[in-house]
Amino acid sequence: MSGFVLDQFDRDIIRLLQQDGRMPFLTIAHELGLAEGTVRRRVGKLMDEGLLKIVGIASPFKVGLQTVAIVGLKVDRGRLQPIAEELSSLTEVRYVALSTGNYDLVIEVVVASNDELLTFLVDRLREIPGINNTGTSVVLKVAKEDLAWDSDQMNTSL
Repeated sequence: MSGFVLDQFDRDIIRLLQQDGRMPFLTIAHELGLAEGTVRRRVGKLMDEGLLKIVGIASPFKVGLQTVAIVGLKVDRGRLQPIAEELSSLTEVRYVALSTGNYDLVIEVVVASNDELLTFLVDRLREIPGINNTGTSVVLKVAKEDLAWDSDQMNTSL
């Protein structure tokens, strides 16, 4: 925890940027009744604290990456962190999470075809020592993808 305190203006700024990450600071300032410089400083502070990141996210299906899979991995517990780091370095892997339940790690893999997924699962994962078992689910269609959440759910003191 960083000790950073989110107030209502911070939560409102985050909410607006979740709606449109390219929203000008002046527009946010007018919406919230703040000065543009105040919004600029607050966004800078939120980013410096690691509470906010503004990125462009491309839809894999629309840029020619037609195969998306969720892969659960059972791994040697003593190698959990090194395996997570190695998976994070792979270009095909978009998401890595340590988890509870049936799998120790869950990853999202994005590739151009089922053949590339097969190569990834058979060849690439075999190169990483400590992976004992995998379970793969291919994403047929994304019904919802929303990276935002309700700003009122955010803790006021982090």
